[in-house]
Amino acid sequence: MKRLIFLLFVSGVLRVSPLHAQIITENPKVEEQSAPYVTITKVELTDQYTIVDLLFKNPKNQSPGNYQFPFPGMPQSGGSQIWLDPNTRLYKPGEIDVRFKFIKAEGIPTRERRSVGSGEEVAFRAYFERLTPGIEIFDFYEGRSDGRGQTWNFYGIHAANPKKAVRKPAEVITQPEVKEETNPAEPAAEITGLAIIKGVVYDNQTKKAIKSTIAYKDEGDSVSTSFSSGNYRLSLEKNSHYTLLVSSPGYLSKTVELNEEDLKSESTLIRDIYLLPLAEGVSFTLDKIYFETSKYELLQESFKELDELVSVMKANRGMRIKVEGHTDNVGDFDKNLELSRKRAQAVKDYLRSKGIDEGRVEVQGYGQTRPVTSGQSEEEKSKNRRVEIVILKA
Repeated sequence: MKRLIFLLFVSGVLRVSPLHAQIITENPKVEEQSAPYVTITKVELTDQYTIVDLLFKNPKNQSPGNYQFPFPGMPQSGGSQIWLDPNTRLYKPGEIDVRFKFIKAEGIPTRERRSVGSGEEVAFRAYFERLTPGIEIFDFYEGRSDGRGQTWNFYGIHAANPKKAVRKPAEVITQPEVKEETNPAEPAAEITGLAIIKGVVYDNQTKKAIKSTIAYKDEGDSVSTSFSSGNYRLSLEKNSHYTLLVSSPGYLSKTVELNEEDLKSESTLIRDIYLLPLAEGVSFTLDKIYFETSKYELLQESFKELDELVSVMKANRGMRIKVEGHTDNVGDFDKNLELSRKRAQAVKDYLRSKGIDEGRVEVQGYGQTRPVTSGQSEEEKSKNRRVEIVILKA
C-alpha cells in the first residue's frame, strides 16, 4: 500500500509521492489574476515537467458582445471559442531571464480553436519545462493577443518546490503519461527581455482601488487585459515605447506613456494610476490641447485627446460638460479674455464635428482670472494656459 505524506501549503494541499517523484499542490494560492473565468486547480512537478491544471468556466447567458475571454478567442452566438497560445511561458517573478517554455497541452487546442457553449466548463493541462528546484512562486504569462481576443495571466502562483530533490527507489523510474496532440505545438520561440510594470488603479476622488482594463499595441497586435482587484501587472518588451489606455466603467479613460528609459531598468517599474469618476462637478485639464501662440485654431496634435473625450461622451449619452478656456497674464486683459473664449469654442466645434450635440457642451472663457500658479517662469505660465472640462451632468 502506498504511503502518502500530507502537508498544508499556503492555501492548497501538497502531496509528495516517493514512488513517482511528483510534488503536487492542490488549489494553489494565486496572488493576482486577470479574471475569475479561468482558475488554476493544481500544480504538479515531476522530474521532467511543470504541469499546470486549469479550469475554464464559460458564464451562463453571457452576452457574447461583452464577454472577455480568458484566452484568445472570438465570440460566437451562444458561446465562445478558446485556445492556449503556444507562446505561453512561466517566469520567476522579477527575473525575466528565468523562464520556462511551454511544451504541450491536453484538453485544449493550441493551433485551432475550440467552441465552448454557455455555462460549459473545460478542464485542461499545460506542460512546461521543469521549474528549477527552490522556485516556489512563479508567474503564468500567456502569449500575445492576435487582435481577436484577450489573454489572461496569473501572478504569484505558490507551489511547493523544495531545493532538495524528492528521492525515489532506484528501480522505479516512472513519468506521467503525456498524450500527444494531433497537431503538437511547436516549442515556443525564445522571448526577448521583458520589463515588468505594476501598480494600482485608483479612483482619483476616493483613493480606493478599482477594477480596470489596460489596452495597448504590441508589435502591431492589440492587447487588452482586465484586472478585477485594482492591482495590475504587465510584462512589456524592454527598450520599447508603449501607450497604455487605462479605462474603467464610469471613469474617464487615461493614457499612460512609457518610453525606452522607463522600460530600460532591470528592476520593476511601479506606477499607480488615478482615474477621474464621471460625476457631476468633477473637473479635469486636457493636457494635450495645443494652439499656435495667440491663436485659437486647434493643432492636429490635439485631436487624439479630444477623440478620447468624444468616445467618453458617446458612451455616456446623458453627459453634459462645460469647456473652460484659460490664459496666462501676458498681454492685454480683454484680448486674453476673448482668446480664452474662442479656444473653448474651438474645442466645442471639434466635438460637434465628431457627432456630439452642441446642446451638451457649454463654453466659458476666463482669460487670466483663474491662474493655477502665480509663478512668472515660462514653465509656470504654461500651466495657466489651459483648457479645462467640468462635468455638469454625468
